[in-house]
Amino acid sequence: MELNAKKIHLMECAERLFSENGYAETSIRDIAKHASVNSAMISYYFGSKEKLVKSILDYRTTDLDKLLPTLHLQSSSNLEHIMAIINFYIDKVFEQKHFYKLLYQLQASDTQASLMEHFNKMRHRNHYYLKSIFEAGAAAGEFNLDIDVSLVTSTLTGSINHIVFNQGYYREVNDLKKTPEKKFTALLKERSKAHLHKLILAMIH
Repeated sequence: MELNAKKIHLMECAERLFSENGYAETSIRDIAKHASVNSAMISYYFGSKEKLVKSILDYRTTDLDKLLPTLHLQSSSNLEHIMAIINFYIDKVFEQKHFYKLLYQLQASDTQASLMEHFNKMRHRNHYYLKSIFEAGAAAGEFNLDIDVSLVTSTLTGSINHIVFNQGYYREVNDLKKTPEKKFTALLKERSKAHLHKLILAMIH
């Protein structure tokens, strides 16, 4: 999809509303009002609400195919590569929490089959990419031979999504209510990375 500043603005406005209010509850008119455009412009660029969500999925995931191999080139081992992917994913969810909240909603719904089919194509690419790293690590003696890639991935994504979407709870139970937002976010990201490195390492060794 060819992008311009106006399309990106519309997608990011829609992404935020879908995340906050739900896909089914958010109308094209709501998005147009939030983006300060008329509804006809959204229809012109995307055609329908479903196609708009598919465009958001593509917009947020297209660069992954380019970025993941870059992480491989920067890593000296398969283990280092996996840890770099974990760091990358944590950073991405913190930076794009509205997108990942939208994804969570779509996955939890039984009524958005077409959207999930579109999203699953990307998930399958990521699954086979991770599988190739784990297989290479197993062949090199770095990892176990019997790693369940889909469950390792679910553990990673489920853990970080829970952390990001429950930051208020984390503040409360760790007595961090008075910590400034920027400092708190940096602290939570650092702790999340350290925790998930240990967790994934225990699963694959």
